[in-house]
Amino acid sequence: MKTSFAVLLLAAPAALSLAACSEETEQNAATTAERAAADAEENAEVIGNELREGAIVAADELSEGAEELSNDLAESDAADNDPGDGELDGTD
Repeated sequence: MKTSFAVLLLAAPAALSLAACSEETEQNAATTAERAAADAEENAEVIGNELREGAIVAADELSEGAEELSNDLAESDAADNDPGDGELDGTD
């Protein structure tokens, strides 16, 4: 019985030490997860901003292309000596 008690007395601090280590490990894991979540949020914001900027540039270029096409069509219509009757019935 004395041997069991002695083993228990020696094992108790080791068990407490392992519990403390486990608690510290758990806290470190939680901190790491929080930091990873914050990084992911910041990265998502940067990506969102880049996508928005790209969409603005694309829309501007599309508008410029549409304006050029409109101008080309207007010039072509102005230069057409036989514009027809404007009907799409094959009589032009």
